[in-house]
Amino acid sequence: MKKIIIALLCVLSSYAVIAAEWVNGEIVRIDTARNRIMMKHEYIPSIKMHAMTMPFGISSGLNVESYKPGDKVRFQFKIVDGTLDITTLEKLK
Repeated sequence: MKKIIIALLCVLSSYAVIAAEWVNGEIVRIDTARNRIMMKHEYIPSIKMHAMTMPFGISSGLNVESYKPGDKVRFQFKIVDGTLDITTLEKLK
């Protein structure tokens, strides 16, 4: 699985894509020490990424203290240096 994610991120790093759409997901794990969120997300049309569980970076300035594993959320992201970083995060009701 790691090889698939690494290959996918290599492909994505060659694109200057900023995804403005909202993506639904569920938080699996938050690792503030590594500045990452493991997210189970739906299909992302803008980058043609299938639904999966994968790590996302946390953009600077994004406060994740009020979130916990199991929270249903929607988020926006951008591609930074080959990684997908969450820029906006909201809990779903």
